[in-house]
Amino acid sequence: MTETGTGAEAIFGLLFGLFGIIYMAILLFIAILSIVFIFKVMTFMKNKTENDKRLLQAIESLNNTNSLTKSLDPKSNGS
Repeated sequence: MTETGTGAEAIFGLLFGLFGIIYMAILLFIAILSIVFIFKVMTFMKNKTENDKRLLQAIESLNNTNSLTKSLDPKSNGS
């Protein structure tokens, strides 16, 4: 009688079986898509951080301009 392989032997047989090439291609495709997705997310976060910095600088400049005009306004009594 022959024994059926379990554990490592089953995985080894799967890799070189009739449909093993298809399984390996699918696994490789998923791995490549995951890596590409990670890099896309990192690029998106970098761009978002830069845009957030620009937005904060614009808000600060508007806030400084607004406080400057309030201090120069003769109608305001300091309140």
